[in-house]
Amino acid sequence: MLNDERVEALLEKYIKANTVVSLGTGPTNDSFLKKLALYSLNNNLKLRVVPTSHTMALLCSQLKMPTASLEDIEVDLAFDFVDQVDEDFNYISNETTSLIRDKMIAQDAAEMVVVCEEKNFVPRLDAPMCVEISTFSPKKTIAQLMNLGDPVLRLLKGKPVLSETGHYFVDLKFDEIYELEDIDYQAKKIPGVLETSLFLGYADRVILHGSTLTVKSRLTNTEA
Repeated sequence: MLNDERVEALLEKYIKANTVVSLGTGPTNDSFLKKLALYSLNNNLKLRVVPTSHTMALLCSQLKMPTASLEDIEVDLAFDFVDQVDEDFNYISNETTSLIRDKMIAQDAAEMVVVCEEKNFVPRLDAPMCVEISTFSPKKTIAQLMNLGDPVLRLLKGKPVLSETGHYFVDLKFDEIYELEDIDYQAKKIPGVLETSLFLGYADRVILHGSTLTVKSRLTNTEA
């Protein structure tokens, strides 16, 4: 997570008055939402948030942040804290409670900003990805995912982790022989696979944090 000084710099650069904002569903995004709410209140920005999880909706209520539905409005700006980004701005985002919701927001947002550790900016994505699958006959789905790599059902205290929409998650270390587009396509061809944590072509800006804070723009593929 970014320190407070860098979060402040990020908010000053991108958050404008009357913006409709959304975030990924992971807990790091929830922490970021708290800082966003404080920044909005202190600067009277009148932001609206499209919540992507029950926790986020509850936080918005507690923080008195106005909310909106994706059914009724378009997202101006979305953020997600992600595991890995490549030089083509593709990314893997595994810290999630709903890949379906995360991908809908990434697709809808006028500008999608992803935040990643500098060390995880790589030439080619190779981190394990997450797959959201149906709870109907999950062993059958997992067996077919074995054709793509090494799948493991995500558990918490011995029970499958449920997504916001009541599905299971499988963590998949995919075989390196596949191109990213192929692994995403082949996974989604499997009955029972609903979505993957491969986000291909969604990010507009990438913010890398480490010894420094670097912002890269897809429009120029340079620092911006």
